[in-house]
Amino acid sequence: MSGDFYKEWREKAEVDYFPQLVVLWLSTNAWYRSHYSEITTRKDRDFLNKLRDDHSTRNKIYSRFDRLLSSEGTKEHAELINVIEALSFALNSTQLLWDENNTATGITLTNCLLTPHPKNYGSLVVKKRAPGITINNALKLTDDRSALFNGLLEIIYQVRCQLVHGQLEPSEVNHEVVKQVYFLLHLLMRI
Repeated sequence: MSGDFYKEWREKAEVDYFPQLVVLWLSTNAWYRSHYSEITTRKDRDFLNKLRDDHSTRNKIYSRFDRLLSSEGTKEHAELINVIEALSFALNSTQLLWDENNTATGITLTNCLLTPHPKNYGSLVVKKRAPGITINNALKLTDDRSALFNGLLEIIYQVRCQLVHGQLEPSEVNHEVVKQVYFLLHLLMRI
């Protein structure tokens, strides 16, 4: 029996980034638990805070992020800029929240968790004429690389938490956020 099965095969070729992000996070988790083995609490938040606080060369993820931002004109720099742009668009297209009990705390680059304790939200986006990192004609981010890294890391972690804890609706728009978070984390984890 022959048939025209292109639709069925094309659907099977689609990548489901929900489980891919979980597997990639396992890699990240294994790396930071090994790399920062002096942290005895073994809580993810404590490791994440260490990644946020350590902007030295010891933090290979931050070092890679900083190197990618500094290497204008390279393929990987363009890849980082493109994924940040796509992530911003995806976040603006859905309604993910930093705090499920507070609908005013949507996850975007203009409403980013800057510090976890005490919780302080702010923007990674700056005005067009301000110094910063140009993502596209409409999006310019702070040139404070530490703040930018920390904000993006919090977005990655929050999306991961919502996915792993079953709080993330498996919709197309949320899948796009997960996909861009996956691409960003995958790029940063090439350490």
